[in-house]
Amino acid sequence: MHFKKTAVIAATLIGSGFLVACEGTDLNPNTTIINVGGGTTGSTTGGTGGGTTGGTTGTTTGGSTDPNTPPAGALSGSLGSGTGTTLVGTGLTDPFSIATYFALPGFNNTQSVAGRIDATGYPITGTTGLNAAFAAPSVWPPATATDAISLPVPSTVVSTSYIGAFDPAVTRANAWTTGWTVRVNGNDDIWRFFGGTAGTALSGASVAQATSTCPAGTTLVGDFVALFGPLSRDETGLFTGTAATGNYDVCRLPARFNTAGALTLTNDNVYEIEADSFPGAVIGNGDLQRTAVGYAETPSVLVIEPGTLVYASGRSALVISRGAQIIANGTAAAPIVLTSRTQIANRFDGSAATPTDAPAGGWAGLALLGRAQDSQCAGTPPTNFDTCDVLIEGNVGRYGGNSPNDSSGSLRYVIVRATGSIIAEGNELQGITAGGVGRGTSIDYVQVHRSNDDGIEFFGGNAFATHMVFTGAQDDSIDLDNGFTGGVQFALVIQENDLPNSGFEMDGRFARTPTTFPLLANITVLGPSARPLPAAGDRLGMLAREGMRFSINNTIITGDFPFGCIDLDDNDGNNVVENTFNRVNEAGGSSTTGGPHLVFRNVIADCSAVNFRENDEVAP
Repeated sequence: MHFKKTAVIAATLIGSGFLVACEGTDLNPNTTIINVGGGTTGSTTGGTGGGTTGGTTGTTTGGSTDPNTPPAGALSGSLGSGTGTTLVGTGLTDPFSIATYFALPGFNNTQSVAGRIDATGYPITGTTGLNAAFAAPSVWPPATATDAISLPVPSTVVSTSYIGAFDPAVTRANAWTTGWTVRVNGNDDIWRFFGGTAGTALSGASVAQATSTCPAGTTLVGDFVALFGPLSRDETGLFTGTAATGNYDVCRLPARFNTAGALTLTNDNVYEIEADSFPGAVIGNGDLQRTAVGYAETPSVLVIEPGTLVYASGRSALVISRGAQIIANGTAAAPIVLTSRTQIANRFDGSAATPTDAPAGGWAGLALLGRAQDSQCAGTPPTNFDTCDVLIEGNVGRYGGNSPNDSSGSLRYVIVRATGSIIAEGNELQGITAGGVGRGTSIDYVQVHRSNDDGIEFFGGNAFATHMVFTGAQDDSIDLDNGFTGGVQFALVIQENDLPNSGFEMDGRFARTPTTFPLLANITVLGPSARPLPAAGDRLGMLAREGMRFSINNTIITGDFPFGCIDLDDNDGNNVVENTFNRVNEAGGSSTTGGPHLVFRNVIADCSAVNFRENDEVAP
């Protein structure tokens, strides 16, 4: 295989606090990298490189305390060193090079993140190396992908002028993650007393009160102080003053709510899903097999007010079935929290020895079961999607159908944490498990924190998710499969421990329709800051395989991914070549013009050890 060498010109300005490095024409002729001096000595290491040629390192002197230092308590990941090489598999046929494809002229791709972002993914002050345009399409997927349904793109997907999850022109204090997320940039102000929140049960309250009453459809379990301890013992310090003297009724969700109409969870109570009650709390009857007695796509709706807390434990999940919806619209000032009982118990137990940020696996997670297409519907293509009936991973219900504009509801300013309890060995839900979720569903401003499996996994469907945060996933953060034809824009991935496999994992299946074809834009993926050896699992920034298509735009993948930032895999694991790269030359696709079917545009791939994993790609 052929690799081009990269020409590098580096200029160090002593005492100025920045380094300018211009990359050679083989990689990205128009990129300027500015390394801002950090620390009290102003020492910064940066450079460009990748492929087989390594990189060039420059060091600045001078400067003062780094203005980009994250606040105390912030999660951070590792950044690439600019010296990532290419890993070539042994004994494999590989007539085509990912590194060469990635560096095709006209796409503005690069292999260095040095000086552009800090270890929390935020742009470094003064950087100009993140300027690049993403033009949001009006429909997705492109009409030339004839096995999928081209639909209007939701208004939450917008054109941008920068690479990564955050706009360099917006300060950290005003970034879209500020104030409502868990441990991102030091934030932890999530579930507390939300008195005065307009339009909620606490809108006129100055303190929470337990009155032994629960919303219709739920049942009283007891009061919060009796179950968990007084609010004054809050170890995060968010219940203070008169708010710490209050109390909440704890109300239990029904095992199944299947009547037409709404079950409303008001924020003057705390809610539990019965412990270890598989599958947990189910909204509607559409999770049943279509031929089962009682199957009905019941228009049942779960409404959750801003500032509401819901907890669960063991194998219990919250399941929104076909025909039903969840309307969980929190606000930045009053997010909705779905978490584990352990996390709440630890927070109010009065002991500093128990962490308030509970580990993954405390409950099963949130499942959205929709009525859109899935490539695993029974039968050989062409499939009759009207009878689609796919059992979701985790076995909490069935999904699928032929309603591409289906809506499973709305998630806005929602935090899902400590999920992924093992339902059966090797079979657990993700933080959010979305099966056949349609384009009418809104997922915007959502964090998944510490999932025992993936952060979010889309099985089929065509929904878009925007303003997403994934922290501490113990498998992949974003997993796309079974003919998913939606997308993700504005996402921060911080894989904070040694367990996760990949930032992205994406699978297609050439023999099934539709083929997975996501639109991805403005995503920042940071590798874990530490990995004990030996490293297990795939450990990839991005894995794409099994004949999928993709369009990846204005995205950064960086850090300690020892198997590579990017692996495009044509082999299905059984030495069966599935020709992912042949998607480049499909009708409407071109490797030289960046046609719509296999595209890296304005993408930075910079990993500490390996940038590209070359193994079994087949030339288009």
